[in-house]
Amino acid sequence: MTCGTRQTAAGWIALAALLALAAWALPAASARAELDPGIIINEVLADPATDWNGDGAVDAKNDEWIEVRNIDTVPIDLSDYWLRDSSGDTPDLRLSGVLDPGEHAVFYGSDSAAWQTANGLVAAGFALNNTGDLVQLLRTIPGTDPRQLELMFAVSIYDHAAEDDRSCGFDLDHIEWLLFDAMFPYPGAQEPVGTGCVPSPGAENLCGGEVATEAASFGQVKATYR
Repeated sequence: MTCGTRQTAAGWIALAALLALAAWALPAASARAELDPGIIINEVLADPATDWNGDGAVDAKNDEWIEVRNIDTVPIDLSDYWLRDSSGDTPDLRLSGVLDPGEHAVFYGSDSAAWQTANGLVAAGFALNNTGDLVQLLRTIPGTDPRQLELMFAVSIYDHAAEDDRSCGFDLDHIEWLLFDAMFPYPGAQEPVGTGCVPSPGAENLCGGEVATEAASFGQVKATYR
């Protein structure tokens, strides 16, 4: 899924789905949970120029953030999920907490750096590339020892969407992948064009007079692109 036109977004969703299906085709130590992850990457801000994490300082590493959302109908334990960018095979963060249906959770670069330090890794945070990056959501394969991860969802961020305080995220129907550029307007014509809407970590991605509706299942999201 790309921070671009709906057609391009469809291509990335198809790619993510194919990669996930390919992972499922591999031998596993035990039966796995359902393919639909229930959790999606809902919004990403790669180049912060604001104190987004509220620690009193603007920091290019600590104030990056990735928002996930539960689009399932049951609570989901986030400790089975991980985030990673395109820079390597090691996850940048193991998620934590329980997310109820329709709820969002925001994870900051400072959360990633703290987790990396606690686990003996270099505290690089998410290290999202400001010239564009791929953000991946992975899930632990049940019963694997040592632990194995499978790709469940991925979003790609274009260069122009990774500028000061611009975020990319889904619309309320989880179909269009939009650019939220109110804090640093994008004047160009590359998709996605600027919406003039504000980034909204931890809240509904309301834009252009949209009204919040019930969350769609991941199956419904995938069906949109068949």
